[in-house]
Amino acid sequence: MQRDDGFVYCYGNLYSLLLYWGLTTIRVRSPGRGGAVSNRWTVCYAQFARCFMIVCFMASVMTKLRDPEMFAVMFGHLSPVVKGIFTWECLSCSITYTEYCLSLDLHRERHMQLLAKMQEFDQSILVVFPHVQWNYQRARLKYWYGTMIVGFCFLAFSISLIFDTTRCTCGIPSTVLLAFTYSLLTSSVGLLGFVHIGIMDFLRVRLRLVQQLLHQLYQADESPEVRDRIAYLFGISKHCSFLLAELNGVFGFAAAAGIFYDFTIMTCFVYVICQKLLGREPWDLEYACMLLHVAMHTYKVVVTGTYGYLLQREKRNCMHLLSQYSQHFSDQDVARRQTEDFQHWRMHNRQGAMVGSTILLNTSTIYVVYNAMANYVIILVQLLFQQQQIKDRQLTSGKDVDIVGPMGPITHMD
Repeated sequence: MQRDDGFVYCYGNLYSLLLYWGLTTIRVRSPGRGGAVSNRWTVCYAQFARCFMIVCFMASVMTKLRDPEMFAVMFGHLSPVVKGIFTWECLSCSITYTEYCLSLDLHRERHMQLLAKMQEFDQSILVVFPHVQWNYQRARLKYWYGTMIVGFCFLAFSISLIFDTTRCTCGIPSTVLLAFTYSLLTSSVGLLGFVHIGIMDFLRVRLRLVQQLLHQLYQADESPEVRDRIAYLFGISKHCSFLLAELNGVFGFAAAAGIFYDFTIMTCFVYVICQKLLGREPWDLEYACMLLHVAMHTYKVVVTGTYGYLLQREKRNCMHLLSQYSQHFSDQDVARRQTEDFQHWRMHNRQGAMVGSTILLNTSTIYVVYNAMANYVIILVQLLFQQQQIKDRQLTSGKDVDIVGPMGPITHMD
């Protein structure tokens, strides 16, 4: 199973979760069972799951807002800025989830073609290089079990945050529904991000394999078989570049929306934590859950940028090694012409992992996100200081003049 169906073995369960949570309408299966498919049943189920989560989430929020007792308990102790932050969180998670669904539906055919080509990729390499041993167990351990552990922690933090925020035992059904739907919405945003990371790592490992095979072939004796295998590796590297372009087309907008959501949530929650610290208020479960939320979003942004950088580095090293083909077989005109053609192709194909359609995904993306977050938090904290100074001035100005008694009528001397 592992050798014949490696992609499904490593990422099939993650795609099943994407389907169960309504993010995509594609069911990933092995090529022997028809491969990736999207039919009316998967479409109907995905639409039902989407409507269920969004409608139930909004209904539970409106229930909390319309009930005077629950509204007073939840929002009575919060400042207007924190109320705005929670309102924005409710809107942003729903909007981001909807953007994900629409983006994946728009690129459904392209997504299915990408999955089909990736499922065929390893088998095509084994035909020419049968001695290659794929370590699928390691990839499954990292992307299935690792994602489940992170997802379980995130769900626990989200549910705890909702239950602590409500601060009321009078609306248990609406609280349970709110916590359940909020956790699914926010965790689905992270799940798609980890699927994107997994596919980037899939291409990174294959580009690294091409380099290892090239090092072996460059040291081998010259023969027609060696030349044919090197020519095949030229085609494999071009195929990886094509898959990277397709990956950007399918996940580019979703990755941008996900990173923007991470940025906004981290900015808002970090401001709330700073407000807690500046006010010298005691720590409670609500702020601890916010801090854990920030840690999870931080992990996602760092891992996404890191894997984008690693993919770009492996591709650059692979292209550089292929460009040295004519140096190892300098007596052959065929090798020189093939290298020149490859250099010409390389000039017009410099794809890298993208966020959106223009921003390159690498470690600089991490710096941009956290630099912007720090700037916005500093601005919000300055506004908080100004509000505190205004309140202090109002209190002190009221104490400057004391009225000791009622003033009598004004009399005039003749």
